[in-house]
Amino acid sequence: MSRAVSEEYVYSRDRIVVTALAIIASVYSGLYFYFAVRALIWVPAMDTINWLLFYGNHLETGNWFSYLWDPHNEHRIVLSRILLAIDVRLFGVPGPAFALFGLLLILGMVATICWEIIKSDYSIYLKATVIPIAIMLLLPVNTVINIGYPIYCGFMHTAAFAVFSLVLLDGAAEEVPLSNYRRAVAIAAACLAAFGVSGGLLIWPVLMWSAWKGGLGPRWIAVIACVGGIFSTLYVWGIHSPYQHLSLSIDHLVEDIDYGIRFLGLPWSHAHQLVWLGRLIGGSIICLGAFLLIKDTLSDQVTPRLERLGLALMLFTLLLAAAAAVARSDFEEARETPIRYGELLVLAHVGLLLSALGFLQRSWCEAYRRSFQWLALGISIALLGQQIVAGRLAVQVAEQYKETWSRFVAGDWTPEMFRYVYWDRDKAQAALAYLRTMHIRDSE
Repeated sequence: MSRAVSEEYVYSRDRIVVTALAIIASVYSGLYFYFAVRALIWVPAMDTINWLLFYGNHLETGNWFSYLWDPHNEHRIVLSRILLAIDVRLFGVPGPAFALFGLLLILGMVATICWEIIKSDYSIYLKATVIPIAIMLLLPVNTVINIGYPIYCGFMHTAAFAVFSLVLLDGAAEEVPLSNYRRAVAIAAACLAAFGVSGGLLIWPVLMWSAWKGGLGPRWIAVIACVGGIFSTLYVWGIHSPYQHLSLSIDHLVEDIDYGIRFLGLPWSHAHQLVWLGRLIGGSIICLGAFLLIKDTLSDQVTPRLERLGLALMLFTLLLAAAAAVARSDFEEARETPIRYGELLVLAHVGLLLSALGFLQRSWCEAYRRSFQWLALGISIALLGQQIVAGRLAVQVAEQYKETWSRFVAGDWTPEMFRYVYWDRDKAQAALAYLRTMHIRDSE
């Protein structure tokens, strides 16, 4: 076989693999948006009741600064409160504005990561193989709750603005005429990341690390540190965290570490039957992520853009896991790890992929090209199967919320309503009467 024929055969196989991955990723993405629509929970249940009452009280007083800035537990949920006000005024039901904004954020996040891969210098067939995997990692259907249920949308806001912030922070080797403006917008995006959930404050040390590894001088690092310090001080001022019960005992330390591992093992650790699989995956992410971060941090080389982005996303997720472990140190082991955190774990998964691109490029040019392609196909098929199973479960949970709320509105009350409607029957009924005076629709 001549060399030309041999190369044509190789590229033909590459095209077949790339086409297969594109088809799988298209089906996968279609399922994501299908299940996202089916899993919308636009009923004023649980914390959404409190949010609507909070809005109603401030509508009467007209104190909109207090409405936006007053904390919800340890979070300042500015973005969610703006979206809630839009929903009440335009739709009379909490949900549509959240869903539209969340959809724009997720599409922006996917497009941003894909564009960064496309414009990189890696092999064209490697990029065409990696992009479908990146799309699938960014669109796991277990995260649809972060679009479809208003009280969980803040996790989507934090994840998306963290990604935008890190992408906009150009390194020294990526200088273009507008780089300084992009860096200023990156700092603004970092501020917005904390207006989803307070874990967004952890983007500031990550942004400083990324600036350093991107070869930016001390001036920009000092600017990020100064703005981040001032913003974080203003953010936490006046917040009294409900999690002030920290213990230094060995038992509590073990529980904290276990919670952090289970946090990193989402979505698998959410199910009691798969909690040990979740622990295995979470532990692997800690070990691999820490190894890659330490290795890169100790290097005196400027880190390439995509690998730097991947490592920064990994660092951000590890910091979030540590914060969650401390904040939730009193959660009993039998309680499942909340699935709403899954949106933050997406960043770790795609971060590992991006940080491995240099290694994958070397493997692509050597004897492991076919092995990597078979691995990519196997992973994509497994993710597609998981998408179907998780999607059906998400729809079942959403239907339970909506069906239970409908029975409550009709005057019924059963024990499961403490979980799906509100934790106090009398307060729920009083709240329903008040919401009707605000012209909030009883159901979708």
